[in-house]
Amino acid sequence: MDQLELAGLHRIGSGDPQKRERYSFDFVVNGISLFEATQALEYDLCGCLSDPQFEPEVARRMNRTTIAQLTSGAPVRGHRVALFVCPECGDLACGAITARVSHEEARVQWSDFAYENGHDAASKLALGPFAFEWAAYTGVIERSRTD
Repeated sequence: MDQLELAGLHRIGSGDPQKRERYSFDFVVNGISLFEATQALEYDLCGCLSDPQFEPEVARRMNRTTIAQLTSGAPVRGHRVALFVCPECGDLACGAITARVSHEEARVQWSDFAYENGHDAASKLALGPFAFEWAAYTGVIERSRTD
C-alpha cells in the first residue's frame, strides 16, 4: 500500500498583480510531493484543503465538502476530485489538477490524474495509480477538519 501525508503549502500574496495569500495542504505520497509531481505551481494552484491553523474560516467553509469527496463520498466506481485548485476562487474553470478517487472495502485508490479547466480536453498526467489503506488514509485526510 502507498503512504499518504499532508504537508503545508504557502502561497505568498501580493498587491501587483493582486494575489491572495493562501495556506493549504500538499498531498505527499511515498515521500513525493504531488504539488511538485503535477507541476501545480506552474498553473498557480493551491491545495484543495485549507490549513485550519492559518485559514480557519476558509477551512470551515470548504474542507468539509472536500473531505467528503475524498472519503465517504467516494463511490466504488470513483469520481473526479480536484486536488489542486485556483487559489482565488477554487473554480474548475480556472484550472485544477484532478484525480479519480474510488473506494472499495478497506482501500481507496487515486488514479487517472489530469489537468482540467472545464473548457479544453483534460491533459492526462503520468502519475499513479496509488492505493491507500482506508483507516490510515482517512486519518490523514481528517487532519484538515476544523470541527
